[in-house]
Amino acid sequence: MNREPAAHGLLSPPAELVELALARIESSAAFRASPRHRALLRHMVARVLGNDTAALKESVIAIEVFGRPAASFDPKLDTIVRVEARRLRARLSNYYRADGRDTALRIELPVGSYVPLIALREPARHAEGASRRARDLVERGDHFLRQALSKATLEQAVDRFDAALRESPGQAPAYVGLGRAWLNLATGWYVEPAVACEHAAEALRRALEIDADNAIAHVLLGAIQHQFERDWPAARRSFERALALAPDTAFVHSAYGCHLFIHHLLDDAERELNLARRLDPQYVNTRIHMINLRIAQGRLDDAVAETEAVRDVAPETMAISGLFALIALLRGESAAAITLYERCCELMPGYPGCFIALAGAKAVAGRQAEADALMAETLARFDNQLISPYVLAIFANRRGQPDAAFALLERAVRERDPNAMQIGHDPSFAALRDDPRWPATVALLRTPFKA
Repeated sequence: MNREPAAHGLLSPPAELVELALARIESSAAFRASPRHRALLRHMVARVLGNDTAALKESVIAIEVFGRPAASFDPKLDTIVRVEARRLRARLSNYYRADGRDTALRIELPVGSYVPLIALREPARHAEGASRRARDLVERGDHFLRQALSKATLEQAVDRFDAALRESPGQAPAYVGLGRAWLNLATGWYVEPAVACEHAAEALRRALEIDADNAIAHVLLGAIQHQFERDWPAARRSFERALALAPDTAFVHSAYGCHLFIHHLLDDAERELNLARRLDPQYVNTRIHMINLRIAQGRLDDAVAETEAVRDVAPETMAISGLFALIALLRGESAAAITLYERCCELMPGYPGCFIALAGAKAVAGRQAEADALMAETLARFDNQLISPYVLAIFANRRGQPDAAFALLERAVRERDPNAMQIGHDPSFAALRDDPRWPATVALLRTPFKA
């Protein structure tokens, strides 16, 4: 991920000063009892000073610092680098709050990165200006989060929030924005969800250390606890804490309603979504959550009415066309679904899920050869992009390939696909529910994930 150039107020220090600062860190109370973190930090700093940051990758660090075998290391199964980087980041934060609070040279590790930032801070008389710039960077990050979500806009948001934290490390809003950006990178499969969700959770937990009453941080953390950590009791506590802090905020009720729906608590979901709608009738996300709720309730006529209403108040989007297409499929109108999914592909030609959904609709329509050809073409075209195994499982099911569908659903659970929490009640998998393998597949979601 590209980073914005060093922010105003940070100066590049000479190697001698870096070595001195590193020695002080290693001898501090925060680091004396942790040889593993001393070794990891020294390795990272040495790579930066040697202009070899390209080697600061998860797989390389696992081999060079933690002695993992090159032939068998799999970051999806072995999270040691991400876990220890997260712990190192926390240890550095503790150091700069205590022994290192007055040091001019700081060595920091941005969330989601293995490349440490090494910089001198300008004298304290400039702190007010830096704070103004930090607030401006947060506002710019929020601007990118409000754009149509894509890998590019989300990475721009991450860059701005990182820059804000380099200016003012204790900013809760910057950590909240960073958590939100990483969460969207995970849910959109722009970055491996198992990695991105950990970065998001780390940023949000840091925000709550700084500001325990930040309702938005509680909401976003609840989303992670539910969809990625698979811990509904913890998620519910986070959502309820957010509601207590911000009872009149539509976003809080809308997000809680969405996750109640995902957890298949449909009556509770409807209550929260109606509250959100009363608080902000124009909030499009609430309306989209309501459409999904109506589909889950089997109220397809109401789902159509809701979708028509969203199309009336918001620009045409892939999400709206996709919902119309899904409703058409559920009604047995495969020809209409194909036309609607073709429109999705026109609206978002860079998103593989649109083409996979179109292939699935063609399979339902009995156009198997076309479906297989489009699927093969899509996989070849998007070979360098991540694709949700859950989306692939929907295609396999619609293609009449239950073995492949079950294998992909198990992979979706294993890789922490955020869609996987809906397996049990997603109408796309209705044909699999009588299969003897179905209960075991659904049961996979009942075990919380532990990093």
